[in-house]
Amino acid sequence: MVSASEFFPLGVATGRAHCNRAQERDELAGNVREGVHTWLWARRRIGKTSLIEQVLRDVEPDIVTTRLDLLVVHDANAFETRLRAAVEQAGSRLAPRKRSSASILTSAFSALKPELSFGAFGLRLKLAAPNQAGEGIVEMLLALDAAAGAYGRRVAFVLDEFQQLSELQNGAPRSLEGAVRHAVERARNVTYVFAGSRKHLLASMFEDEDRPLYRLCRKMTLKRISAEDYRDFLRRAGRTRWRRQVPAEAIDGVLALTHRHPHYVNALCAPLWRAEAPPTADDVAAMWAKLVAEEGGVAAGRIARLAPSQRALLRAIAAAEDGVPHPTSHAFLGRLRLPASTGVRARDALERDDLIQQQADGRWTLVDPAMAAWLRRL
Repeated sequence: MVSASEFFPLGVATGRAHCNRAQERDELAGNVREGVHTWLWARRRIGKTSLIEQVLRDVEPDIVTTRLDLLVVHDANAFETRLRAAVEQAGSRLAPRKRSSASILTSAFSALKPELSFGAFGLRLKLAAPNQAGEGIVEMLLALDAAAGAYGRRVAFVLDEFQQLSELQNGAPRSLEGAVRHAVERARNVTYVFAGSRKHLLASMFEDEDRPLYRLCRKMTLKRISAEDYRDFLRRAGRTRWRRQVPAEAIDGVLALTHRHPHYVNALCAPLWRAEAPPTADDVAAMWAKLVAEEGGVAAGRIARLAPSQRALLRAIAAAEDGVPHPTSHAFLGRLRLPASTGVRARDALERDDLIQQQADGRWTLVDPAMAAWLRRL
């Protein structure tokens, strides 16, 4: 029997758990293969990492892949250390396992004092750490590009949560961005994908003409999976699990309650798919209520850190299940006893922190459907 986690993992969703994204997969994989550097933005837990991991699987083994997560990077030293490890990994995977081919790698990385070792898992490349954190970044990336060219290979280099580079503690972000640009714009055999979840920071890096990375890459924005794609996926998952259809009203309930948020679709469906029979609409509603209660502690902690005006506006927007068209209007703010200027600042802060979003029709809603449902209970 297929386990529920195979279709609805709470972590990265690849393989049979990856729901559609056919257009996005084709676009990103095409960019990687054709050497088109890309910056990809998506909200937290909306499926960015799953898309990237699936695309890396799609292009392997023809393309050597490496991924660097910058979420925990706090200064230039940490960035350089993690970048060096990613370059070492990619370089090691470029070379065939034969010792005779290692000289190409040694030559490409000669300025970085490479050390090569051979073990049960093949070749391992080790590069010397520079005296200063900012030194060697350009050399490392250009050396990787040269090595890939010498082996006749392409490398896909993913830098996830790349916006962290703009908030490093030691005040060197612009110089590091400049070093990255110097290497990326000269790359011939390495394709770079810069991904992130904080839109205003990432957009500033790539769309501000005063920043080093301005117009360096093609932009991709990852949106929520369409309702029809999700319906097809859930029908297929139901037939695989029970050999019969999941009731349409149950599927519609899943999509309506979660607002097609991938994390919550998986969190809701995983326990439902462990049952002996397909879920009914009542089963979906009951499980959602349980999930919202469980998520309440997380929501409470995040809301407690907000300013009072932000908490008031967030709760008022959550109270309107269909969204609020004008959350900074005098009428709306008057009911909250908030001045117009305070309301505008609160809205901007909530949007910047990825707590609220403006829909295509202009309505403002919460990004997190479980947080919205929990707030409506208060």
